[in-house]
Amino acid sequence: MRLILFFALLSSSITYSQTIQGAIADKQSKSPIPGVLVEVAVGDSMIRTLSNDDGYYRIENLPVGRYSIQFSYTNYKTISLSNISVISGKELELAIELEENIVQINEVVITHNADKRKSINEMLTVSTRTISIEEAGRYAGSRQDFAKVAQNYAGVSGANDARNDIIIRGNSPTGVLWRMEGIDIPSPNHFSTLGTTGGPVSMLNLNNLSNSDFMTSAWSADYGNALSGVFDLQLRNGNTKKREYLGQIGFNGFELGLEGPFAKGKKASYIVNYRYSTLALIKAIGINLGTGAAVPYYQDVTFKVDLPTKKAGRFSLFGIGGISSIKFETDSTDQNNLYFGENIRSNIRSKTGIIGISHRYFFNEKTFSKLVIAVSSTKDQTEIDSLTNNTAPMRYYGSSNQQTKYSLNYKVNHKFNAKNTLTVGVIYDYIQFNLTDSVKNNLGAYNRSKDYRNGTSLIQTYVLYQHRFTDKLTLNAGYHNQHLLLNNSHSDEPRIGLKYQLTDKHTFSVGSGLHSQMQFVTSYFEEEEINGEKVLSNKQMDFTKSFQNVIGYDWFIQRNLRLKTEIYYQYIYDVPVQVQSSSYSMLNAGDGFGSLSETGLVNKGTGQNYGIELTLEKVYTRGYYILFTSSIFESTYKGSDRIERGTTFNTNYVFNLAAGNELRLGKKSLLRFDAQVTFAGGRRETPIDLEASIAAGKEVRDQTKAFSVQNSPYFKANFKLTYELNLRKITNHFSIDLQNLTNHKNKYTQSYNPSIQQIVTTYQTGFYPNVTYKILF
Repeated sequence: MRLILFFALLSSSITYSQTIQGAIADKQSKSPIPGVLVEVAVGDSMIRTLSNDDGYYRIENLPVGRYSIQFSYTNYKTISLSNISVISGKELELAIELEENIVQINEVVITHNADKRKSINEMLTVSTRTISIEEAGRYAGSRQDFAKVAQNYAGVSGANDARNDIIIRGNSPTGVLWRMEGIDIPSPNHFSTLGTTGGPVSMLNLNNLSNSDFMTSAWSADYGNALSGVFDLQLRNGNTKKREYLGQIGFNGFELGLEGPFAKGKKASYIVNYRYSTLALIKAIGINLGTGAAVPYYQDVTFKVDLPTKKAGRFSLFGIGGISSIKFETDSTDQNNLYFGENIRSNIRSKTGIIGISHRYFFNEKTFSKLVIAVSSTKDQTEIDSLTNNTAPMRYYGSSNQQTKYSLNYKVNHKFNAKNTLTVGVIYDYIQFNLTDSVKNNLGAYNRSKDYRNGTSLIQTYVLYQHRFTDKLTLNAGYHNQHLLLNNSHSDEPRIGLKYQLTDKHTFSVGSGLHSQMQFVTSYFEEEEINGEKVLSNKQMDFTKSFQNVIGYDWFIQRNLRLKTEIYYQYIYDVPVQVQSSSYSMLNAGDGFGSLSETGLVNKGTGQNYGIELTLEKVYTRGYYILFTSSIFESTYKGSDRIERGTTFNTNYVFNLAAGNELRLGKKSLLRFDAQVTFAGGRRETPIDLEASIAAGKEVRDQTKAFSVQNSPYFKANFKLTYELNLRKITNHFSIDLQNLTNHKNKYTQSYNPSIQQIVTTYQTGFYPNVTYKILF
């Protein structure tokens, strides 16, 4: 602490400055707006500038600190942002979209940064939150992971501390859609497998991301092939005026970043960040990662190139790629391995790559088109050897699953006037598969349950229409259609949303629509033997469908204090279940590393989720913020036995509290204190039949009591301390994030150990400190 105070006093008499810049566009048409008045309050004075013909503005030589900024233009609603942080090591870019007034008068409505009712996608009505980059880096325990950040929001919880799968309103994590730069992407996580959407470590680099929308129900018609939620990720552009650098070391790895213009005075820019695993170092100091004696290795790179032109539109080249591997070797005494059982050696490898190009073209100030073309590929490989009976390791299982997807998303947006906007689009995915595995049988030979190489297409079309009856009342309606050529599955999905702002403080919203999703890629190609022939009994599976309904109410109690509540009901049908009477349902899958291996599935299952959510939020002002969220819900399903049961994700309740305070130490440095607490119901499990397991020599669960046992409640507290020091053109961040501060033992699962013929309990990650240092210059 004395060292921190010394640096604070040393820099207190020196003034450092930085620049705020960005582009301003119409919210509906996306056309740049010239002549927007930009005002920044600096003490008792005001700095002003106007946006140029391309909608760009730039304000230089702002002293380091926090500011209020206002953007105003005739016949548009004024936006006023407060507590915008300016640091010495990096220029701040603020992209602003203004909304045209319905009634053309010179007076405008002021919208503050506390207005969380607004999303980046103007067609969204309910169950949406925009995740800001400052917010994502602030919360204790989030590890700078968007999925971990989302677990602070109402209706969202984690499946496992060691992974970032998210459960939204009782739905399986497989129902989440990841979209980046307008294209649907595979799971952006290290150690991911086909059919899952999460992983232990995110490949998404917070230093490359921009503010992004997160949806939990009844989203607009431009999103498809999802049931539970959507992450719509945006990559930020590099600085167009100067070259900037970044260095960072922490839980997420050693990292180096570079951004800047291609040439001085030009608008083209680039940004690239590379990261390499530091978990070997964390393991060396004795912190339990939940992987036993094994150490995960990974590396990734993220980049974006932005190329605006005068007449041909705006081009962008973007990409993300990562590789990861881990080797396990466990015995019967290893109780710290969350992933594999005893007496085995396994080698796990995964690769994910995404590269794409986008083009936005303005036909005129009211009409634009956007085309995104991308290629993505993900591959996971597993090799498992037996270490029993004191013999040499013997391979008994191997698999290699690869999916390569060629994608296109093209849309045209036309703003007729201040009241009416129309968007039409098409999404095309050609999906190639290469799925193989082999298992050693009792005779010593290897049998293949999967060996399939082929491809298919998923075609989606959509239309959206927005009508603003008044400045207070907005209708968002749309239609989404998708067709899978593999088996000619088809889904028609109408959607509608209505938002009414009764006063500046009170807003009501309602959303309803049909959503559907194709099954896991691997699940269509599971083989079973019928009458001596191997057949793909799952190939004709239809889309799983969900009818979603939401009613919401927003109350701005004070300027920076907001209360929001939503009630929802989801009816899920055409869920794959087994042909024979059983408790199995695909609604309970998707929160781990394994892929589906069931055969003989038909779309005859159902499910339902319903509940109420509350959010109380005091946004960051006067040096502190508070976010409290609560969710009370029920998530049930019916298998082919037609018995209604709670799903494995039916924890019934989730409560979160996040709060933080910022203390300035002189003019150039600060201390930030952040705390976060989660209290939630336990996951549900199917009980182990101990006598049957002893007789069989392996784990046997009582499927007649599927998910009837609920684990004890989950509790976790995190605390984060951050120190920021601004020097001349350099900003230093030091932070220590104390995760699971109380070292609470949260139950992960139970399993049967045949060596001791007992049921053993595995617990989730205990206490560990995550220390991070970042330098910007």
